[in-house]
Amino acid sequence: MAVPPDDARRRQLRDEYKRAEREARAASLPLNRDQLTALVDFVDALVLAEGCDHTLRHTRTWVEAHDLDGEAIADGLAELGGYCDCEVVLNCGPEEVFG
Repeated sequence: MAVPPDDARRRQLRDEYKRAEREARAASLPLNRDQLTALVDFVDALVLAEGCDHTLRHTRTWVEAHDLDGEAIADGLAELGGYCDCEVVLNCGPEEVFG
């Protein structure tokens, strides 16, 4: 009969799982923490000022200004639940992606 893991082992397994999830989220987005922070801050300010039209209009503006791969970034944000600018702000912050 198998012995159930003790509390320390369960914590270790949980932490490893969460770390792997963070790494997978970070790998899906071709931005580093600083870039993502700048993107979210930029988009947040514009969403507050102009609202969200349920597109990635503000996100695309930032991406184009930084000469980055817009399609790869849009795909990565979608994987994280960022299908429009307000969702980028709510779902794709650096804490959600990088932990």
